[in-house]
Amino acid sequence: MATSGTVGQTVFETRKVIDHAARRCKIPPQAMGSEHLDTALDLLFLNLSSLASYGIPLWVIEKTILPIYRGERSVPLPVGSVDVMEMNIRDLNRTLGTNTASEGVADNAFDGNLLSACIQVAPAGFIQVQFTTGGPVQADNYGIFFNATATWDITIQGSQDGITFTDLYVNAELAAVAGDWFWIDLEQQIPWAFIRLQANGTTVLDVAEFFVGNTANEIPMPKINLDSYSNLPDKTFLSRPTEFWYDKSAAAQGGRQIATVWPPPDTQFTFFQYVLYIKRQIQDVGTMVQEIEVPQRWYEFVICDLARKLVREIPEADISRLTILDNDFLIEAKNVWTGEDDGSPVMLTPRIGVYTR
Repeated sequence: MATSGTVGQTVFETRKVIDHAARRCKIPPQAMGSEHLDTALDLLFLNLSSLASYGIPLWVIEKTILPIYRGERSVPLPVGSVDVMEMNIRDLNRTLGTNTASEGVADNAFDGNLLSACIQVAPAGFIQVQFTTGGPVQADNYGIFFNATATWDITIQGSQDGITFTDLYVNAELAAVAGDWFWIDLEQQIPWAFIRLQANGTTVLDVAEFFVGNTANEIPMPKINLDSYSNLPDKTFLSRPTEFWYDKSAAAQGGRQIATVWPPPDTQFTFFQYVLYIKRQIQDVGTMVQEIEVPQRWYEFVICDLARKLVREIPEADISRLTILDNDFLIEAKNVWTGEDDGSPVMLTPRIGVYTR
């Protein structure tokens, strides 16, 4: 039997989603003018936006690393965040060695002091550390504390001999903001004898800290509700954050949602990070020739959902098909949501205790 021999290579554009939905409504092709196409795009956007409220679409759960700043109680979440599934506070082991730079005081980028910096004036410079004790080191975690505001083109590189370097991470449009941290994790790293922060093109490095670390230690932070947070007696004393309240109120005014931690972090936790697993919104619909951000198995559901909305709003649609389209939607909704799990076992932990007064 001859088959294609490929998987996941079929491109199903937004135009095809709308075309199929319109056919199910019995809308004549000539009736789908620009106004009706705009209506279909709007409905598609609304349908996808509401998916995150139905359940947990697994493909929109993302790991996010957020910096810690002394005394910051309200932690802004990435744009489009819908919920915080898990939040941990993480400590890293800082790997140390011999520090060099193309110019500036290299040691200032590794001294743990945010007030000193390795300042360069020439573009395309570098800051690097050589691990001279114990041989090559596997470094999985990197942080940059900026001392200047600009758009940087940088590369993090590894080398065994200090001559030939391998690119580990490249960012040509890194938004550097003075006084802000930038953290990344790199997986499946091999041990390197040298780690270098390399500026590319016209980028001029001005770095207060270049953190190279490993051996991450994460401590879970439980989520509490508004009642529990409001009943905390002292919300301003500084220590290690142990729990958080997820505040959605800012999103109603068009702002970013907030994770309010307690207690706010003290100075000694400046080099820690928050590691979050966030459920976010599905990406915007885009143009007719782009694809929507759903897995292949969800396309039939999306078409059914769009069709039952179009039949209600497009005058040329056959309203007699409303019941059929609603039933189709219910069948597909059951199918996709039933299969939307990661296959891991369900663990039930009963907490039964003796009642006392």
